Amino acid sequence: TIKNPVILIAEDEECNYVLYEMILRKQYTLVHAWDGKEAVDLFKEYSPDLVLMDIRMPVMDGYEATCAIRNMSSSVPIIAITAYSLEENEMKMRECGCTDFLTKPLDRHLLKSKIASALEIR
Repeated sequence: TIKNPVILIAEDEECNYVLYEMILRKQYTLVHAWDGKEAVDLFKEYSPDLVLMDIRMPVMDGYEATCAIRNMSSSVPIIAITAYSLEENEMKMRECGCTDFLTKPLDRHLLKSKIASALEIR
């Protein structure tokens, strides 16, 4: 198990990021990207242990950012977060290299269990 795992959270809505912070800050070191391009840049800088990737973001969306991160790392878990039905997006998310998915509104217990299991596998 990783000591003090770093999670990169790509989320353009401040209120959503604050929610992540409230749920996760006690267990993890959090790095916040406001858009997909920043997520790619921060991934290079911090080499996080896991990425939470919002799909709908400005500058570069979650699909593009995931593909770019996959070019740097094939093993880091990337959990896609979407406000839309998974069925229409799931195939595209898998093609980009997402390892798991969550829908908004977030369920804190599901979020924590998906993160914990993704980090265990590493």
